[in-house]
Amino acid sequence: MDTFFDRLIQCEKTRFTANEYRGRADAPPFTIVEGSIPVLVSAPHAVTHFREGRVKASEDFTGPIALELARATGAHAIVATRFDGADPNADPFEASAYKQALAEQVGRFGIGLVIDIHGMVTVSPAIIAVGTGDGANISQWPELGVLVMEIVESRLAPFAERYGKQIVFDGRYAARDENTVAATTARLCGVAALQVELSTLLRYPGGIMGRTPRGEPSPFSRSALSAELSARLNPDRAVVEAAFETLEAIVRLVPRHRASQ
Repeated sequence: MDTFFDRLIQCEKTRFTANEYRGRADAPPFTIVEGSIPVLVSAPHAVTHFREGRVKASEDFTGPIALELARATGAHAIVATRFDGADPNADPFEASAYKQALAEQVGRFGIGLVIDIHGMVTVSPAIIAVGTGDGANISQWPELGVLVMEIVESRLAPFAERYGKQIVFDGRYAARDENTVAATTARLCGVAALQVELSTLLRYPGGIMGRTPRGEPSPFSRSALSAELSARLNPDRAVVEAAFETLEAIVRLVPRHRASQ
């Protein structure tokens, strides 16, 4: 049976974990999906990336989640699919083929919202962190922050309480840096952009036991690795599904917003 979780796991296994999470050698550096609604979902760290002279670990399952959101909602998507020595969320626009392609897609299809998806390790105090650049990245749609906060808290607060985690808005991962995907999109394309960081608890459905993304140096300290492996060995699919439904509800805000204008 082809279930939601089957699709996530199969996609991660066949497209993103290859070559130690560098992606398949025959894949392009990023994949673009054309959709039918004015939303674009981005996953720039779905494979390993290169920042400050080091290979950084991938944020696993962010790629499959972005592609599944596109499939479920009709959103557009851009997803990193092969390591190419770049970091789409840190490189300047002029040096980032990923961000240039994203901007072209935004302009070509009249995108009204970009959602840039990332992953956090289990030991993070947050279960989800939404960044708006302290409002700067959604200045074109100021009320979006309140709408997103209501959606996230109504759907994920019980899970945050269960795991002793926080729901964070514009904290550490606010996408304040001008070279982040969200800040670049808002500044250069003039559309609202969110950065959404998902804990492993929210994005890991199982199916790839014993494997964690690797980087230089290791992205996990001894205590962090212990917590990470525990989350991966005992995945809570109910919270993964709730996280996906939360993202889906955010995507669907845009067509309704456009219809009301």
